[in-house]
Amino acid sequence: MTERTIPVARTRRAIDSGWSFRQAGTDTWLPAHVPGSNFSDLWRAGRIEDPYRGDAEDRLQWIEQADWDYRCAFEVSADDLLADSVELVFDGLDTFCEVTLNGAPLIATDNMFRTCRIEVRDRLRMGANDLALHFRSPVVAGAARQATDGFFYPAENDKTPSRASVYARKAPYHFGWDWGPKYVTSGVWRPVWLDLACHARIRDAAYRIDALDDARAVLTFDVEVEALAGGEAWIEILCEEPGVAPVRISIALDPDAGVATHRAQVTVDAPRRWWPNGLGEPFLYDFRILLADAAGPIDAAALRVGLRTVRVRHEPDEIGQCFAIEVNGRPVFMKGANYIPPDSLLERMTPDRYRQLFRDTVDANMNMLRVWGGGIYENDLFYDLADEHGILIWQDFMFSCTLYPFDPAFLANVAEEARQNIRRLRNHPSLALWCGNNEVTLGIAEWEWPEKFAYSPDHYRALVDGNAAIFERLLPEQVAAHDPDRFYLASSPTGRWSDPADDALGDSHYWGVWHGELPFATYAERVPRFMSEYGFQSYPALSSIERFTDPGDRQVGSHILSVHQKHPRGDAIIGRFIRDLYGEPRNFAAFCYLSQLAQADGLRVAFEAHRRAMPRCMGSLYWQFNDCWPAISWSSIDYFGQWKALHYQAARSFAPLMLSAAIAEDGAAIHLVSDLLEDVRGGLIVELIDVAGICHGRETVPVAVDGNSAKIVHHVPASALDQARSQGAWVLHARLVDDGVTLARDIRMTEEASRCRIPDPELTTRVVDGRLIVRAERYARAVHLAIERDPADGAAANFTENFFDLLPGEERVVGLRDGVLDPAAVVRATSLWDACDRDEVAAVPMQSSAQG
Repeated sequence: MTERTIPVARTRRAIDSGWSFRQAGTDTWLPAHVPGSNFSDLWRAGRIEDPYRGDAEDRLQWIEQADWDYRCAFEVSADDLLADSVELVFDGLDTFCEVTLNGAPLIATDNMFRTCRIEVRDRLRMGANDLALHFRSPVVAGAARQATDGFFYPAENDKTPSRASVYARKAPYHFGWDWGPKYVTSGVWRPVWLDLACHARIRDAAYRIDALDDARAVLTFDVEVEALAGGEAWIEILCEEPGVAPVRISIALDPDAGVATHRAQVTVDAPRRWWPNGLGEPFLYDFRILLADAAGPIDAAALRVGLRTVRVRHEPDEIGQCFAIEVNGRPVFMKGANYIPPDSLLERMTPDRYRQLFRDTVDANMNMLRVWGGGIYENDLFYDLADEHGILIWQDFMFSCTLYPFDPAFLANVAEEARQNIRRLRNHPSLALWCGNNEVTLGIAEWEWPEKFAYSPDHYRALVDGNAAIFERLLPEQVAAHDPDRFYLASSPTGRWSDPADDALGDSHYWGVWHGELPFATYAERVPRFMSEYGFQSYPALSSIERFTDPGDRQVGSHILSVHQKHPRGDAIIGRFIRDLYGEPRNFAAFCYLSQLAQADGLRVAFEAHRRAMPRCMGSLYWQFNDCWPAISWSSIDYFGQWKALHYQAARSFAPLMLSAAIAEDGAAIHLVSDLLEDVRGGLIVELIDVAGICHGRETVPVAVDGNSAKIVHHVPASALDQARSQGAWVLHARLVDDGVTLARDIRMTEEASRCRIPDPELTTRVVDGRLIVRAERYARAVHLAIERDPADGAAANFTENFFDLLPGEERVVGLRDGVLDPAAVVRATSLWDACDRDEVAAVPMQSSAQG
């Protein structure tokens, strides 16, 4: 074979500079960023105010009604035009877009979640090439479709008059949700690039694990090659890890055959397995796939392989229907949260913010995130980081809380969306399962859609049957075709929270505490097989609130805070729980603190009840991990990255070894829960102490628990609790100790705080060697540490521990999660004692609108 004179390497060239934009129909072009959105570009140009501050949302709704034009010119050389193929690739256009190249129509798009590839070599010219994009308003397009249909789909979270979100394959949360704004964006939200290839290109590469044991793993690699010219070539599969021999197969390139799949088998001796966080190393093998011929390399691809098995058990059993996940043959209790899109303007997410997100996940002892179906299929970095950190991903398809159209064009669009995203994500060892939708089946059964939207019986039956075509046929068929080894669940949840009998069936979304306003103790009574949603709202940290409000706005129910509180009863629910649990807040800062404490204390009940019930219950994913803008919401980390009390509580309650005292009428049952592989033994010390530190009862007993199990290891009778309470001792302190080392600890009050007179704990702090030492002279409930600083300082300051209890005379050494404390730092240490006023009524400033 003669040496080729044209370039042999496949080239990816970004088209990310020289962009400009305008509102369609106007003459003023402004600089644009790609990837980006019209909102960010307008903001950067000074044409709109900060969308996250104050009540800007109200004044920015005009943007969604307009069409938008984007344009750029990019250079192409003579050598570029020698390539066998030049594709113009749009990784994501949001959403209704007509594309022209050098004045000629190229493609029209209608799906934010799809990648578009267009062969353009014959359309390019040497020198400058003009690319123009016209984005039509998703809201106007949806209104036109709704007018044609003559009825409304039941998208109750959608704040547009026409429920436009159901017609647009676009992130549903953009149209509003009960924790986020209505910012219906348009623009180039993912990269644009040229794909120049010579002779051939690797279209895709995937692997399957055929066998895996301690001796060896057997993998099958499928490499899809598009031949652009004829000839002989070969594929090499390489890995530098020990025990992996290179594999080479010869192939024939035939440009008339289109894309051909070539299969090779690879053996790994003494394989190192990929484990979820907390159980071992999430080891990854870096494979390189090389396509070459006698003239040299043609193309290459990289695959990171995690050797593990994942099995989702969702089958009838003696209780009802289980829902449990096994990794490498071992049942694993899933500990984690529901993940929403991390920003209303997605282009604001940087790689550093994604890396911080996964550090926050690991540091909270989580092993799973559920990517919720009202957002987006995340970018590749998100799943790469999940692989690296051992975080399993429950992946919803992007359907949530409504019925959808089911005409042939819509179904074909969804099928291609599913095909592309399944193939993009299937190689990630972190990907545990696919789920068709969030709460569509629940809505059909429970949300009275026929009555609310005046559907006739025949019409409603047709709508339900049409959606079954999506979730019970189209999506599982796509999963079976492109990712056959992974589990598919048609809809989450399996059961209904309105019926306690359904707690025995599969996964559950339990909202009886928040929406039903039942007490937190209900979490311990309603324990399902797998809890995939539950939650309670709280306010962000006061330092975060200061970043999007003015001083006069900082009162519960103010106009500005109401814009950022999307639940109509949210403030009233939070306020009632605060007063029932702790008493009257002293001021607005105390209200914010107590809202977080209520959220953490409430979900602690759920965390521990779920884990104590292992193996009947095998998962606890709370709502929600994060925020997409500054909000009063269910999140455990606020928009600015500040951990709330809930995230610190999750870290404690999700620790691999957990002590949990369940207090009931007959006393306190001390549970020991272990996720560890090995058995645990030690001495259990249980004390009942008063606020001054005097012990009114102490027991020491030897205990043992098998690995990956939960059991009651001790019981404190009610008589002992009552006697201690009568002497003012209502603090229970349990410790598991082995050879002088504390393995697990539980501190809790045996009475509600609102019934107890908690004295001033006399907290003191000092900074030593970049760390903070906190001391309490008396019992301190929920010690909160905060660095006093200028709100304009954008970095979150999260401590290694916070919102913790201190026993009388106890000192705790606390550091910053990132960096060290400046010796001159002013750290404010407060506790429950500082927040509540029980002797005098000092109500939080609350406007009448907050009463609901």
